[in-house]
Amino acid sequence: MASEICKTISVARLEKHKNLFLNYRNLHHFPLELLKDEGLQHLERLYMKRNSLTTLPENLAQKLPNLVELYLHSNNIVVVPEAIGSLVKLQCLDLSDNALEIVCPEIGGLRALRHLRLANNQLQFLPPDFGSETLSTFLTHEDDMATSVPLHVV
Repeated sequence: MASEICKTISVARLEKHKNLFLNYRNLHHFPLELLKDEGLQHLERLYMKRNSLTTLPENLAQKLPNLVELYLHSNNIVVVPEAIGSLVKLQCLDLSDNALEIVCPEIGGLRALRHLRLANNQLQFLPPDFGSETLSTFLTHEDDMATSVPLHVV
């Protein structure tokens, strides 16, 4: 399995793919091949749904700076690194169905972000930076999120 993933990533790097599908691969760790050398500078969409990821690398934005869409739903992610705030082109971020307890405030600073999915996590509150204007701009509301969104935001 590991060699298949490395081959997929190597082909994407060589052929300058804009989309990379790593769904359903039973990944427990973010593939180091994605972060090797200069990373995948041309990659715009990364699909990593339904794996077993628990963390994201701190250098994600440095190695994948042109990400526009990042799909990480149905993993076991507990924490999103502050460095995610450096993905300045990010328009869609799906973190639904993970194990998030908090959301780093840096996500609120992503000006290009239009869609943020956080449903089905362990969220107790959202950062104060996530005011009602921010949420109405890009947070995808889910029925079960109403219990997780603080009263000052709803």
